Amino acid sequence: MSLSEKLRQLRDKQNWLQETLADMMNIHRSTVSRYETGASVPTYQTVIRFAEIFKVEKDYLVDELDKMLPNVEAPGYVLEKLEDADIEFILQLLKNEPELKTALVELHLMPPKRKAFYVDAITNFIKVNKRHKHKF
Repeated sequence: MSLSEKLRQLRDKQNWLQETLADMMNIHRSTVSRYETGASVPTYQTVIRFAEIFKVEKDYLVDELDKMLPNVEAPGYVLEKLEDADIEFILQLLKNEPELKTALVELHLMPPKRKAFYVDAITNFIKVNKRHKHKF
């Protein structure tokens, strides 16, 4: 059973409206709808929150999420897709900064316009940082 089907089934079992679940999750009702139809993929943190609200083992939902996302740690996954001198540096950065890895997966799953907005914002932030040489 897919993650979207499990979420719908768990909500139906509780007899909750999407609006009710959305309020409990502190998200918009349409977001719940997109998760339940498979139009959007929730983050790991969101899936864990769903597990808490539904009082189910987190692995019940997280395992389905893992199946949906590419296994970027598998040997050769990135290297067979990209040929760049900076790949080793990028892989090391992702290994050392797990929050960045999570953010990049979330960025990848965003709708194209939202993704373009964030890529542009990040790029501009880095350019401004280089010009002003702020130390954070």
